[in-house]
Amino acid sequence: MKKSSPNREKDRWEHALARPLRGLPFEMIELMRADLFEYLDVLTTSPYCDPRSRAEIDSGIERVADRLRKITIYRAKALRAATKAGRVEWRFPSRAETARMPPCGPFSLPTWKDVHRHWELAR
Repeated sequence: MKKSSPNREKDRWEHALARPLRGLPFEMIELMRADLFEYLDVLTTSPYCDPRSRAEIDSGIERVADRLRKITIYRAKALRAATKAGRVEWRFPSRAETARMPPCGPFSLPTWKDVHRHWELAR
């Protein structure tokens, strides 16, 4: 029986940590990457951290780091394919755009708008 991957609508963080990467479009990889950075932020800044759960938090941080390392390999290939297909217009952002971007790195413009909209709703 084929193992099913987690559903993004039900659990974005587990989806980003466990979904197979082969053949994913660039846009999905960017959303998964944004979800991982969000999860990392929650893991490292939660004021409700129980000192006894420190090992669990460390394990989560290691999982995120390992997944980001794996995503990096697929991201470059997916970006080339998306650019060639015309789905993504990739360019280096201007200084004004860079000032508004998160420190985790540049996203494609459509993905950046989606991430920004998510953070505005979270506030």
